[in-house]
Amino acid sequence: MKWSIGTKIGAGYALALMILFILGVLSYRNTTGLIDAAQMRAHSYQVLENLERVLSTLEGVETGQRGYIIVGEDRYLEPYRTGISAVNQAIQSLRELTADNPTQQQRLNVLEPLIATKLAELKETIDLRRVKGFDAALKVVRTDNGKKTMDDARKVIAEMGNEERMLLEQRSKEMTASSNITIFVIVYGIPFAFAILILAGFWITRTLTRQLRASIDQISTSSAEILATTTQVASGAAETAAAVSETTATVEEVKQTAQLSSQKARSVSDSAQKASQVSQSGRKSVEEAMQGMQRIQEQMETIAESIVRLSEQSQSIGEIIATVNDLAEQSNLLAVNAAIEANKAGEQGKGFAVVAQEVKSLAEQSKQATSQVRTILGDIQRATSAAVLATEQGNKAVQAGVKQTTETGESIRLLADSIVEAAQAATQIAASSQQQMVGMDQVALAMESIKQASVQNVSGTKQAEVAAQSLHELGQKLSDMIGGRSA
Repeated sequence: MKWSIGTKIGAGYALALMILFILGVLSYRNTTGLIDAAQMRAHSYQVLENLERVLSTLEGVETGQRGYIIVGEDRYLEPYRTGISAVNQAIQSLRELTADNPTQQQRLNVLEPLIATKLAELKETIDLRRVKGFDAALKVVRTDNGKKTMDDARKVIAEMGNEERMLLEQRSKEMTASSNITIFVIVYGIPFAFAILILAGFWITRTLTRQLRASIDQISTSSAEILATTTQVASGAAETAAAVSETTATVEEVKQTAQLSSQKARSVSDSAQKASQVSQSGRKSVEEAMQGMQRIQEQMETIAESIVRLSEQSQSIGEIIATVNDLAEQSNLLAVNAAIEANKAGEQGKGFAVVAQEVKSLAEQSKQATSQVRTILGDIQRATSAAVLATEQGNKAVQAGVKQTTETGESIRLLADSIVEAAQAATQIAASSQQQMVGMDQVALAMESIKQASVQNVSGTKQAEVAAQSLHELGQKLSDMIGGRSA
């Protein structure tokens, strides 16, 4: 696998970091172990110190008890009183210090009852000396129970001391081993790391020099090709700039034409909007006319119905007049018969003759009135027939007007819809023209940007040509700096 320059430099740094990391880890572990061993040694010394404190305190308490028994004065009990609290504190400290050692905890469980028994025996002898005297206390002392308890306590304390001394020796060995490893890492590891880093640096420098020579040769060849290419690109960029200038002028003319089209489209859109408004007004007027014609048609139908009812009533009146005429003729006939009978009656029938004459006269008047009413009724029926005929003709004319108005309204509606569609199309055309104007502005701006870019490209290609020449010269200088071309 062929490594790049960056990979090789990175590998060198990675190797240096890895060596430093290994040395650091080893030093940290050894130093941490050394610190832990030192702390454990101090811990063992604390345990031994507390064991010595328990033993010496018990001996001091026993000494105070003996002095009090012999002399009988309370001042000899001072070591006893202070020793009891000191023993309890030392036992508590031992309990805490050996919390991680089950064996020592078991021994403390044995030692605490022995100390309690010893303290109880000392208290008993002191109380006997105070109450019953020297002989009673001496008798208890001579039983040797206190001595046996004290010997057992010394034995347990000695075992705990031996345990801690063994641990102390083991921890001292661990400290020595950690110290030796740390010294070994410092004395041998650092020179070894320096040697490896020097070899790696030499290898990286040699390989990088070889790769740089090859790269510089390639740069020199490529720079010559780039120089020739940039010369051609500069010529082409100048031609492109001239073509872009011509295209920009053409786009400007098209832009002016699009502006005129947009203005015309806007005028057409405004006219179409006005025509749409006028057609809407005409459509509304025709709808109102149609509603008026429908109302006239309804009124004409109502008048026709009224005239028909009037004609029917006229016929009813004619029937009533005929009946009245019949009654008048019958009354006249009855009056004639009554006059005849009155004449037959003579003087007695004169009053009845007068009544018959009056009835006859009323019958004649009724007949004349009936004739006049029949004449008037005939005139009314003829007028009613003429009105019915005129009403039917008017109703037909109104229906024709309603039909024509409906057709006219439909035509105007279709015309209004067409005008609205034309207005919408004109509006869309105006919007499209406006969008085309925006597009032409954008095209003009783009062509201007292209023109500027072309000018910049011409300038850039000239600079690239200069840069290629400089690159070629730089490749020559780098080749000279690393010692010439490789064989």
